[in-house]
Amino acid sequence: MMFAVVGLVLVGIVGLLNLAILLVVLRRWRELEATGGGGHSHGSPGAEASSTVRMIDRIPNFSARALDGTAVTERTLLGREALIGFFSLTCKACVEAVPLFAGHAERLRAAGGTSLAIVHGDDSAGSELAATLNEVVDIVIAEDSKAELSKLYGTKHYPTYAWYGPNGLVTTAGAGIAALRTELIAP
Repeated sequence: MMFAVVGLVLVGIVGLLNLAILLVVLRRWRELEATGGGGHSHGSPGAEASSTVRMIDRIPNFSARALDGTAVTERTLLGREALIGFFSLTCKACVEAVPLFAGHAERLRAAGGTSLAIVHGDDSAGSELAATLNEVVDIVIAEDSKAELSKLYGTKHYPTYAWYGPNGLVTTAGAGIAALRTELIAP
């Protein structure tokens, strides 16, 4: 009888340990899912993956050079739907997001809109990521580690996207490959 009681107590302890481990794993899984499967973040570990772009935000004033040397400003994007994506060279999820982003950019282009990709990181202009995006997106801008455009838009996580209406107001925005897959829709 005593062995049965000890056995039941041990089974109960092992069951509680398994439950605790399961809860920790589930919490971490949700954190990773929210950040796009381990996307690069400038926030603290486990920070929620959301852009600071809000529904009332406008395309900010900026001036930059695209990879092809053309001047790009906020006026380039106004008057039609615009999709802007932020990618980082140190982000595995950014590479995985390119085909999804390209599909949205293609549908937007067919509807008369434009797409812009901003690639963050030292030597981003000559990177494979920038070259791949340049094949599928209307405009690609490379930025160095200072991330001036990313900061201007309030991007803290990569990949991040923002969809703007013709009036320059953001209509939807999000961070991580999961948000790109589920939230971004063609106009």
